[in-house]
Amino acid sequence: MASSRENFSNGAKACRYFQQLMLVVVVVCLGFVSSTQINPGFQFRLSRSGLNYGSTVALDILSKGVQQLKVPDIHGSTHIRVGKVSYDVTSMHVTGFTKPSTNVVINAGSGLTWQLNNAGLSMDGRWHYKFRKGFIRIQDSGSFDGHVSGASLTVSVSLGQDASGHPTISSTGCQCNIDSVKIRLHGGASWLYNLFIKQIERPVRNSLREQICTLARKAIDVNARARLATLPTEIVVGNDWVFDYRLVSPPAFQAEFLDSFHKGEFFAKGDPTEAPYQAAVFPPATSNQMVTIWVSDYILNTVGYVLYKRGILKHNLTKNELPVDEKGVLNTTCTSLMCFGFLVPQAATVYPNASVELEMMASSYPTASISTGGFRGNFAGLINFYARLANGSLAPMFKTKVSVTVSLTASLNNTVLKATITDLSSTIEVTDSKIGKIPDAVLNAAFKLISKIFIIPKLNAIGEKGISIPSIKDVRFTNTKLAMDNHCVHITTDVQYSPSETLRFEARNRPM
Repeated sequence: MASSRENFSNGAKACRYFQQLMLVVVVVCLGFVSSTQINPGFQFRLSRSGLNYGSTVALDILSKGVQQLKVPDIHGSTHIRVGKVSYDVTSMHVTGFTKPSTNVVINAGSGLTWQLNNAGLSMDGRWHYKFRKGFIRIQDSGSFDGHVSGASLTVSVSLGQDASGHPTISSTGCQCNIDSVKIRLHGGASWLYNLFIKQIERPVRNSLREQICTLARKAIDVNARARLATLPTEIVVGNDWVFDYRLVSPPAFQAEFLDSFHKGEFFAKGDPTEAPYQAAVFPPATSNQMVTIWVSDYILNTVGYVLYKRGILKHNLTKNELPVDEKGVLNTTCTSLMCFGFLVPQAATVYPNASVELEMMASSYPTASISTGGFRGNFAGLINFYARLANGSLAPMFKTKVSVTVSLTASLNNTVLKATITDLSSTIEVTDSKIGKIPDAVLNAAFKLISKIFIIPKLNAIGEKGISIPSIKDVRFTNTKLAMDNHCVHITTDVQYSPSETLRFEARNRPM
């Protein structure tokens, strides 16, 4: 009995140990997953209507290109049982093109299918052949007309992401159908050739079907894949900034839209140090428009991080930077109420007839947050006040810690982004003074007054002018809307494309 109880006890201990071990494994795995997951800094959504518009535009461009196409000459030879035949097909021109209908289907969870239906093509040209067998020589030449009608093509692709954040593409299916191919020869002994030309129209049709899908797969699996693999995933902004927009997860496919998820982080050029932030999860948004873009406040915070890290958030303010009629604001001896000496009488007493200079610097990363109520920015820094004396020397007066919070709302007027400051508040604390006690309340009250009558109106005048949304050549954004949401701004828009110049297509001559 004792042995049974001991075995039972050991078994219970082993069971508890196994449960604890599994709990540790689960916790570690969850921690690993959460630590490696990267939320996007911006997200791009293309709706089914946007995809169909894009395919229509592409087809319009292709249609114009086909009608201008210079078809290459074909030269070749082949051996048949009774001898060798050399042939040339030259001077080919497209005489007609029936533009197909187009439709893009989003395959939920997998990819896209592009459907082209009822295309047609007519061509004419010259033909010539030579037959040689020993001393026997036969040749003939003439012209031809060719017609392809009822051509349909369905191509399916999947999109993904490689380890470096580049998009990837693979063909997953291709079907091509051609209702009819008709060829008519003219000149020479064409009356004879045309008697059996129907016997080769079917093989030509089947060959075209196979070649079109072969070319389509090659265009996707070789050409498009190679281009995407070398697609830039970052862009240099100005001389000192790099914007990283690589994919952080594979594109997602829903019934009505395609989403892509991008890093969206600014770096200092030559220093790709990650900012100590994590982008918040984007809230859902519904729209029937072609394009929806989410922009996270994470992007703004990475800008602030780089500015602080590189020591850019420093500035020395002197009266030389003020407008001529406002230079007196920084005097210690005052002739008006808008004067530093009036605000801090100790400065006027200790250093009369001097001008004040401010040494300003950030003490931590500035942060930004976006909500349905608008934008909120927080800045913490130090401001050291000096008196520039008549002999040119600088005398320290006092030091302060400052925190500033600014709130604003944004709006979109056509394609101009405007902003309005709704609140600008600060907390100022004197940390050291060489000219006597300076009440914090005085500085805070003064800042509030100056903000109300000077700073906010000036900034709102700039915000009212706004900035234009970056434009793309030949692309016009219509019905553009902007909305503030939790930790992001999302923009919805439709797109119109109007090419300013005609694209020309030209193929090279090739031997067969």
